[in-house]
Amino acid sequence: MTISAFAGYEAQISGQNQGFNIFRIGGEANLTWPKLVTPFNIISNSAFVPRTRATLGYEYQARTQLYGLNSFKASFGYLWKENVRKEHRLNVMDINYVSPFNISDLYREQMEINPNLARIIERQLIFGPTYTFTYTNTMQTARKHTFYYQGHADLAGNITGLVTGADIDSGDPVTIFDVPFSQYAKIENDFRHYWRLNRSLDLASRIDIGLGFPYGNSRELPFIKQFFMGGVNSIRAFRARSIGPGTYDPQAEASSFLPDQSGDIKLELNTELRQHLFSVVEGALFVDAGNIWLMNEDPNKPGAEFTGDFLKQLAVGTGFGLRFDFNFLILRTDLAFPLRIPHRPEGDRWVFDNIDFGSSNWRKENLVFNLAIGYPF
Repeated sequence: MTISAFAGYEAQISGQNQGFNIFRIGGEANLTWPKLVTPFNIISNSAFVPRTRATLGYEYQARTQLYGLNSFKASFGYLWKENVRKEHRLNVMDINYVSPFNISDLYREQMEINPNLARIIERQLIFGPTYTFTYTNTMQTARKHTFYYQGHADLAGNITGLVTGADIDSGDPVTIFDVPFSQYAKIENDFRHYWRLNRSLDLASRIDIGLGFPYGNSRELPFIKQFFMGGVNSIRAFRARSIGPGTYDPQAEASSFLPDQSGDIKLELNTELRQHLFSVVEGALFVDAGNIWLMNEDPNKPGAEFTGDFLKQLAVGTGFGLRFDFNFLILRTDLAFPLRIPHRPEGDRWVFDNIDFGSSNWRKENLVFNLAIGYPF
């Protein structure tokens, strides 16, 4: 049995969301058996011991001046390895329940202006199987090219939706304990390539593609299962969860703060040149690109729907940073700025002509400083 706890604090010190900070605290208990606990006997030919794991977890999240969320989760599943490079994880049941609390008058007022805000504080019940496959040979440090791949599939509410005949378009959604259950299929693929150019110079690249398809009892993915773009491990030239969806401009919302932007489809591309400089210090130059989109049209978010012009709607940013490798952790600092802004008019999205490091106004509006632990990918 393992019991763990975590806490996090996210603060934005400038921009429209200044003061609307996020505090998270929670814990998790895992009980693991060194075998596959099943009704029938399974023989494994692998040299690695398969495992069965049961998990219970809780998270408390509060957004200053706005709302709070209680999140409960439970799962039961199996982990096994074919060999040192291939690992599987199958949760035959993965349950999430999210309940809001302490919704402020300010947030309720903003919901009247922007109905999309109500989705964030909806009660959510999500259950179903999940499967993750991981392949990596990055442990072979002598190789010039190494790879990492992780594929994840999430199927929620499918059997229940089939049994109940749930169809949200024909009337009210089917509920369990007065909470509509979510029904969707979601997949995500994370592919990374590491190229060792010489002993002190590496090129790391990533492609991350995700797709969520809501149906039956749901018109859209539950908010906590949607994709987000921007932030310290994403497109670093844009603030966390601020990009998209599509060409939609979140600043067009008449709100006192900018809500997190979410989508059903995700495409992200990153590349980073890493150079060891001296002692524990490493430098990096990087370019990030990506966006999220909605599967279905939303009249409250014009331009958010996925179309054939998706490549023209990618946000692009670049920058440089320093990494401090202290063995027990890597402290990362990145300074980035945008090259293409997707919500601007199509012929005016590239902003090379606007770059002016000598202008204090440009620096204030465009330079984004990221402080994080660990590499972004």
